[in-house]
Amino acid sequence: MKNVPFPEIPFEEFDSRKKRAVKLMEEDGLDGLLLFNNQNLTYFLGFRKTWLFQWLHAGIITKKGEAGIAIPQIMHEVAQQTTWLENENIKPWGGASHWGYPKDPVEALVGLIKKLGLENKRIGVEIGGPAYIYISVGLSEFEAIKAAFPKAKFINATQTIWKQRMVKTPWEIELLRQLCQITVKGIKTAIESIEEGMSEREVLKVFWETVILEGAFDTPLAGEMMFRGGAKDYAMSTGRAVEGRLTKGRQMFFDGGASLKGYQIDMQRQFSIGDPPPLQKRLVEISEMGERSAEKMLKPGNRVCDVHSAAMSVIGTVPSDLKGEITCLYSHTFMGHCEGLNIHEPPWISANEKTVIVPGMIFALEIPALDIPKFRVLGGFPEDIYLITMDGHERLTAGIERKEFVVK
Repeated sequence: MKNVPFPEIPFEEFDSRKKRAVKLMEEDGLDGLLLFNNQNLTYFLGFRKTWLFQWLHAGIITKKGEAGIAIPQIMHEVAQQTTWLENENIKPWGGASHWGYPKDPVEALVGLIKKLGLENKRIGVEIGGPAYIYISVGLSEFEAIKAAFPKAKFINATQTIWKQRMVKTPWEIELLRQLCQITVKGIKTAIESIEEGMSEREVLKVFWETVILEGAFDTPLAGEMMFRGGAKDYAMSTGRAVEGRLTKGRQMFFDGGASLKGYQIDMQRQFSIGDPPPLQKRLVEISEMGERSAEKMLKPGNRVCDVHSAAMSVIGTVPSDLKGEITCLYSHTFMGHCEGLNIHEPPWISANEKTVIVPGMIFALEIPALDIPKFRVLGGFPEDIYLITMDGHERLTAGIERKEFVVK
């Protein structure tokens, strides 16, 4: 076995993911996967960029279990020291002339495809769907790659990729469990720090200081935590925290989470400066009822759309006591999503999603009860993260109460 001093993922994790990918390629009639998506390179090959740059980098994994990567020269040694890929299959491009590497990234990748024997095979690629998020290849480069292999067939492998990624491994589950605990502590600490007159940015700073102290820091420093409300007070915007001061009557949501080893989570909690008005309290009550109804359906054998239907049984109709002042309680076509290397992963909790829920999936469930269309108050919008177990689910964000916190 190759000596890897600083592996991104353990060898056993890398090996099991590769074997699972081989099995799925056999089932779907593919000879290999050609990957450009950042998260797919991390998931299948164990390669993670040190900082955010857009130069072409691409990976290959074959049905025979071979794998390789083409990357900018500046990341060559990083890939050697952090991945379990054979060094001969790590192909750099660019850099100063004395390195002697191809200047053209397409040339390096074409050479790797030939080396791994895929020049006239069925190659799965990330066409359409969520797999294309953060892809590093341009259209002209991709066309040049296809032109170099006229006998190969390039086939949409989005479903193959997500059949594997949507069910988390035990290693991923423990990592996401830890990430949920860190994010929960960050939100709790931030809420406990709030005083009238603080700025939004000051509150968010407490959150980030806490999660960093808990170990959720990396390169690049990542994570997504925003305040719903942001610069627009009560509108359901998702802007950045601003210098605006928190005064009586402000109602806001924490929305997002920290990041660890490339993985991200998305949860929500809300708070009010001073006692919330009656309408706000009523909407929080309705959203909680919707969340409880929906989470009962988070168990193996149910379809994802069953979760959506359960939520709609509560929030699909405006209660009689609110009719006349509210037209609708929800504003999204979906009510949650899965979690992993991206903060939003498939399947999404929507009315038409027929995917069957299985153990190992991790869902973020978010059920709104909003003041539509006037947005006089923000409404209720709890969001928790659930691991699907053999007989039901485990709420990974149970460490913080699901309520509207009131800052006196």
